[in-house]
Amino acid sequence: MARTGPFFKNPHIQVSLAAGLSIIGLALASKYVTGEPLDYLELAVPPFVLTIFESVDARRRKDGRPRPRPLWWIAATFAATALVVLLNVR
Repeated sequence: MARTGPFFKNPHIQVSLAAGLSIIGLALASKYVTGEPLDYLELAVPPFVLTIFESVDARRRKDGRPRPRPLWWIAATFAATALVVLLNVR
């Protein structure tokens, strides 16, 4: 049986998990905090951050530069999620 340690050390997996948790958090906030459904564009903010991370990572690998640190992108994903929730609280 393969070990899962190397799997979770991959930056793509880490940022993708953060985006997935953010989408679930937005769904829960939409139901329990705001009381009304969020717009589709607002629900797509975490995947947009993930897409930007993927493009930056691909460009850096192409140029031979070091990969971006996933911690900053995870923080940006959670900050964007919190911003979406805060802008919709009435």
